Amino acid sequence: MSIWLLFFSMIAPAGSCNMIANDRILGEDLAKALPGFLNKMPGDAVVGYSPVPGARRVFKSAELQRIGAPYGVTVTPDAEACFEWTMQPLTQDIVRAAIRDSLQSPDARIDVLSISGSQAPAGKVSFPISGLLASTITGPDTPVTWRGEVLYHSSRKFSIWARVKISLTMTRVVATQLILPGQTVAADQVRLETYDDFPLRNDIARNLEEVVGRMPRRALRTGLPVFRGDLIEPFQVQRGDLVDVTAIAGSAQLHVPALAETPGRQGDLITLKNAHSGKTFRARIEGKDKALVIAWPVPEQTVPQRARVQ
Repeated sequence: MSIWLLFFSMIAPAGSCNMIANDRILGEDLAKALPGFLNKMPGDAVVGYSPVPGARRVFKSAELQRIGAPYGVTVTPDAEACFEWTMQPLTQDIVRAAIRDSLQSPDARIDVLSISGSQAPAGKVSFPISGLLASTITGPDTPVTWRGEVLYHSSRKFSIWARVKISLTMTRVVATQLILPGQTVAADQVRLETYDDFPLRNDIARNLEEVVGRMPRRALRTGLPVFRGDLIEPFQVQRGDLVDVTAIAGSAQLHVPALAETPGRQGDLITLKNAHSGKTFRARIEGKDKALVIAWPVPEQTVPQRARVQ
């Protein structure tokens, strides 16, 4: 609750108030509070704006007299009419249920440490994933502030927040031995283990399929988890591989066997050595042990039957 909501709540008189469910207080609302307005003031006549949820709007006798005068309504000197939004308790159970809906993890353990307020307007409580700052998603023992909302009166939103700790039993990939950059991760170099973590954390590799067959950017240490950002695709061409190079010059194509002088991945330019002439040239990797080189541009009518690659 903002400081202004708190202020208005403090100055609003105690006692029963009439519940409203509209942006504006209408004649029909006033008639429910003061029967003297019944059948005299049109039900759809606008009396005033509704208060914000958590606050009250009170009409005193003088204001009521001014509102009723055009319709021949008179009020007593002590008359008043109070209006407020229907509120509902905002409990830990409601917060937990809304967070579980967002996580789509019914087994998540949610410890609610604090909530923005004890009440909110009657409506649907939700905690969208966007209400979490990515920088706060670390581990299950770190409290996070999750911003949520209550959808009420069709499309109006009431902001709420909760301070929570969340954990879920998950899997992660752990290195069983030192794996150095440039090596391809083998199945016997990693294992899968279960542990408790924050369910939305996505920087750790969760299954063996996303690790085995890839290469680390930096050394993977024994007993430590493997992070997705530390993995890259393996080389499609290794140094010393025999590569099928497609050379194109105009409309002519020629397939040339060449030895890779440097490794690379899809789209990389690597250095190769012509297996026949021994001369080196550059080509772009197009797939596993395949590369492409575009030779000199020449008019189509002058292209030789065999493109020359040095």
